[in-house]
Amino acid sequence: MQIPLHFVLLVLSENPPQGRFTLSDIDKLVRERFKQFTRKEAKFALGSLQEETIPYRKLEKLYTIVKSILLELEVENFSILERLEKLKKRESLKTIEEELINLEEEFYNLIIERSPYTAECRYLVREKLKPYKFYWHKKVYDVTERALLKNCLRKKHGIPEFTLL
Repeated sequence: MQIPLHFVLLVLSENPPQGRFTLSDIDKLVRERFKQFTRKEAKFALGSLQEETIPYRKLEKLYTIVKSILLELEVENFSILERLEKLKKRESLKTIEEELINLEEEFYNLIIERSPYTAECRYLVREKLKPYKFYWHKKVYDVTERALLKNCLRKKHGIPEFTLL
């Protein structure tokens, strides 16, 4: 989960476990506090993302938001975060933008697979597209369904546009 050691020590010093406790109790406590902390960070980053004009600061805020969502969904694979970290070191905005497009697609595949809201959003999207199912070509229908599903999940999780640079 990549929780910094100083955060673990801070949580344990602020809220020492009372009575009998196990390591799993401490683990649950630290994970819960870390998720709360990253949610607060993500809300702040999301609120100030639109006002930011420097692309590398936008990348940092996007990193914070994506990290919060991955922790919320209890994803163990942080390769997306590692790739976002590498993007901060690149100089060409064009290559950063292209990589962000690929990352966004990979991120949404992960969200669609793991999110508790996927079934609800998929149901809403299919209900919305029911009248068009017989008139549209299958590819058009599938692309539209995926776009609406991504939009619904974006609203549910508070995900910003990846390509804001």
